[in-house]
Amino acid sequence: MRRVTMKPRADWRPGLRKYPFGVRAMSAGQGWREDVRYEFSAHQIDLIESVADELHAMLRDTVRAVAEDKLFARLGIRGDAARLLEASWADYWAGGRLNEHAGGLVGRLNLAYDGRDSIKLLGCNYDTPEGLFAAAIVQRNWREALAADADQFNGLHEGLVERWEELARGMPSRARIHLSCATPDPVREGELVYLSATAAEAGIATHLLPLQSIGWEGRRFLDDEGAPISWLGKIYPWEALAEETFLHRLRAGGMSVLSPLWCWLLSNHGLLALLWERYPEHPNLCRAASDEDGLGACESVTVRSFLGLDSPAQRMTEQGRTLSDSGDADWPGGTLWMETPQGFCDEGAHAVLQAWIIGDKCLGMSVRESEDPRVGPEAATVPHLFRA
Repeated sequence: MRRVTMKPRADWRPGLRKYPFGVRAMSAGQGWREDVRYEFSAHQIDLIESVADELHAMLRDTVRAVAEDKLFARLGIRGDAARLLEASWADYWAGGRLNEHAGGLVGRLNLAYDGRDSIKLLGCNYDTPEGLFAAAIVQRNWREALAADADQFNGLHEGLVERWEELARGMPSRARIHLSCATPDPVREGELVYLSATAAEAGIATHLLPLQSIGWEGRRFLDDEGAPISWLGKIYPWEALAEETFLHRLRAGGMSVLSPLWCWLLSNHGLLALLWERYPEHPNLCRAASDEDGLGACESVTVRSFLGLDSPAQRMTEQGRTLSDSGDADWPGGTLWMETPQGFCDEGAHAVLQAWIIGDKCLGMSVRESEDPRVGPEAATVPHLFRA
């Protein structure tokens, strides 16, 4: 893995006009930057893919343990939310057999990679797929325009269409999906346009609407035209929807949601502590605990709130010296204490890999980089390629 500086195009946006959805989805690519690229070998890509697949299976196994052993309180989830999460998982893992119709569409693993042989899981988000359009389409367009002689680990678009087909197959109620986010939010609205296009390719009708326009008429949810909603895809975090009234209406109103409620567990940073307990000393996990004593002595430590998806409260220290601090006074849900792994840094740029899971398979990746070692949501998405 190496970082290569290059001359960017004067404007990458016109290249998206060849896609039917390109102009309307363009706002979702606002974090794109192409003055650098990351180059990998085919062997490194194979390694990243296999590690991501294994981590996804381990995460799902840990969620099963949380549901079966009722460990929700250890993730800061209590009361009716915990009971409804348990019911959502039971829909998916019915009698030990997978119900794919109750599965998710897409998830993202954040990975620290030293560029040689060490890959460590930093976090995961199976709830809100921001960055998907840039990973699937913008970087594909970059490769076609500027690196046509190289390969790219990017089967995301085709994988999304196939996954939509799997989720809707044999279910007349899923001939149409409503896609929603809170508006105005140009980035998420652009992501919805792209998701809508992939669903349409799979033969599913779509209707986009603001989240705040969804109504309730006593027995079911209605859209902004007064039509009932049977299947909802959202780019809005479950943790912000997890008030009891909405969740009870969800169970009573006959509306299924993509990704389902159980995917919320796969976006809770506290899950990394339970993952370490279940797979201690696994080479692709960071040592982690829910308190400082459980972590033990570490030279480099990341403390992160359980809740917050891609923007949790977070502090990073090295030998007691603060490297980065979000400055938050509260740590919603609880605190994760994690040994900070060795990541990639070159000329002051810190990079993490984002491995994208479609259904249950890693089908592509993107690279995020920032001068901030947290490499948070403000980090740029930059292109990658590989050669055999």
